[in-house]
Amino acid sequence: MATNQFMLFGHDVRDYGRLWLAAWQDLLFGDDSPIRRYLDGRVTLETDAGEETWQAGRKVDVEAVPQRAIPLPDSLILHRTLSLPSSAIADIASAVALEVSASSPFAVDDTAYGWRASQDEQGTLCVDLVIVSRGAVMSFLSHTRDIHDPSVREIWAPVADSWVVVAGFGEDQREIAYRARLVKSGLMLLAAALLIVAIVAISAVFSGWKLSRLEAAQTETLQEARAAMELRDRLAETNAVVSQLNALVGAFPNPHGELLRLTEHVPDTAYISQFTQNGREIRLRGRGADGAALMQSLIELPAYASVTAPQAIRSMGNTGVEQFYLDIELSEGTP
Repeated sequence: MATNQFMLFGHDVRDYGRLWLAAWQDLLFGDDSPIRRYLDGRVTLETDAGEETWQAGRKVDVEAVPQRAIPLPDSLILHRTLSLPSSAIADIASAVALEVSASSPFAVDDTAYGWRASQDEQGTLCVDLVIVSRGAVMSFLSHTRDIHDPSVREIWAPVADSWVVVAGFGEDQREIAYRARLVKSGLMLLAAALLIVAIVAISAVFSGWKLSRLEAAQTETLQEARAAMELRDRLAETNAVVSQLNALVGAFPNPHGELLRLTEHVPDTAYISQFTQNGREIRLRGRGADGAALMQSLIELPAYASVTAPQAIRSMGNTGVEQFYLDIELSEGTP
């Protein structure tokens, strides 16, 4: 019976390398990294109550700095919480990307997100994920701060007692500065270590150089062979995942297109409070100034085979607003 050459006592030894790299990445770039706590740049958060200066997720009592951040209101934020086993730390970015793809109600080009991971007492990874619409954020910045360039300010979203940085806005400047400080500090430590090693090993430098060259060549050959085998296995796993994802996409309806169509044709005087799609059948519940006119405008769309009202459209008191229920059947060939 064939056995997996990478299995040792029931564990895949290839995972140890990925976990080791993930641990180093968390140490250097994680939100709670002790290195980031000292090397990360400070950011002044412009809240309604005043200005606060933060550094690496902690509020600090210092003066305001040029790097600025703007908090988003809760109305612009879609919050999700993920619970993952501690062994998934190496794949946390992929898990977040899949959750964003599954949960975002916005178009792909209009979706921005950020996340922050922590570990509870049981060792479970708790990921706070926020999803926002780039267009809605830029509209908010334009109306409240007269800002039209997304790179001018960082965008932060409140989650519990902390903040999550939304990627794709002004945080790149701080990240570039942090990486520069990290490289500079690393080079200084490396120079100090090399100096100590040179002082200790100067008497055997020639023989040690020859031996290190032979060992480096052997290690490089082994790594290249191992990398080729790992790449082959990972490619097969990726193809299997892609096939499963394609099957899932084909099995379930995609409401994004219909939501976009309704957004284009529902007037500003009406809104949809409930959207349900089952195959080619859609159920809407909402309120508006003229439910009958909205129903008639949807009937005229070629994409809809029929639009009916399973319940009577009724007025909501003296508010001038009507509540409506609509059943829509998509036309054949409608994507």
